[in-house]
Amino acid sequence: MLNKTAAGLGCLGTALLGLILGAVLLLLTLAVFDGPAAEGGVCRPGAGTGSVPSEYRQAITTAAERSGLPEAVLAAQINQESRWDPTAVSPVGAQGLTQFMPATWAQFGDGADPFDPFAAIAAQGRYMKHLRVQVAPLAQNANETIRLALAAYNAGPGAVLKHQGIPPFQETQQYVQKITTAAGGTGGAGLCDFLGELNVEGVGVDDYPHREPVGVDGWGHARSLFGHTQRQCTDFVMWRINQSLGWSQDEGQPPFTFAALGVGYGPGQSGAGSWKDILTQAEGISFHTDDPRPGDIAWWGYNDIGGGYGHVGFVAAVHGDTAIIEHYNLATPNTYSVTNTPVSDVPGYIRPPATTQE
Repeated sequence: MLNKTAAGLGCLGTALLGLILGAVLLLLTLAVFDGPAAEGGVCRPGAGTGSVPSEYRQAITTAAERSGLPEAVLAAQINQESRWDPTAVSPVGAQGLTQFMPATWAQFGDGADPFDPFAAIAAQGRYMKHLRVQVAPLAQNANETIRLALAAYNAGPGAVLKHQGIPPFQETQQYVQKITTAAGGTGGAGLCDFLGELNVEGVGVDDYPHREPVGVDGWGHARSLFGHTQRQCTDFVMWRINQSLGWSQDEGQPPFTFAALGVGYGPGQSGAGSWKDILTQAEGISFHTDDPRPGDIAWWGYNDIGGGYGHVGFVAAVHGDTAIIEHYNLATPNTYSVTNTPVSDVPGYIRPPATTQE
């Protein structure tokens, strides 16, 4: 959930804190992502099913269909359990590619050899379906179901049911976090796979022209063509909007900037938190508290998110009551991410003229 108590620190706030606190901020950021994940989820490009050996791809697809879970989750789970070694045996006696204990294998292995990798993957699909069905009543959404099923795989379904959620066991919490992150999301497994279906070119890939040096604040660089500090949320969103309008850098000045719109920061205004007041002065730009559309600017005011400067993101897609939002400088300073965010968790949406028409 993106609010004052969640992962985001605000697009300018993170950079300033990074300069002042340095290593402390890094530790705080790591703590956010190593603990229970934000409800929205974060996609990190490059994650997914790329680790699956070619000979197992079809088996993973079949097991995912049986389990009702994303392929990337099952693949990341196997990679975590055995590193794709079908002969693996753990110190406590877990066996094979998917590291079943003998008693559990007797129930879900269908009489096959636990060291047969294809039988192991099939058993994983059956067992994960069994766990998913047990924990589903506790979940509020599909992402939470995935996390609870993984926790049940690691700690046992009894522990999940007893604690009415992910048990407070460090090993289990780290297990869930590692797998969902490897699968493409922190609490949003499968999000990266979905991003490939979007029509906005580049969504899910950090193709922002000022992305390097990665993670380094842009205060020491000249302002970009879009009029903002490089690697801040404001500059990234301006760039992404212009890109979505079909503009490219060889065409000269971009059409969507404060200067082109005839607006700008006034007295007492700074950062993304002032964008609602500034941009709605321009003709054709509107503000909405619900019903977001692709191409909108997701907006957080000064008091809506930590750091005191507000935040903006680019709405890449809307899936029912969930918005897929691209960010820069959200939870990790000067870095790209994509969140799967409940529409109601965003205070408002600024709609440029190009997205006003159906």
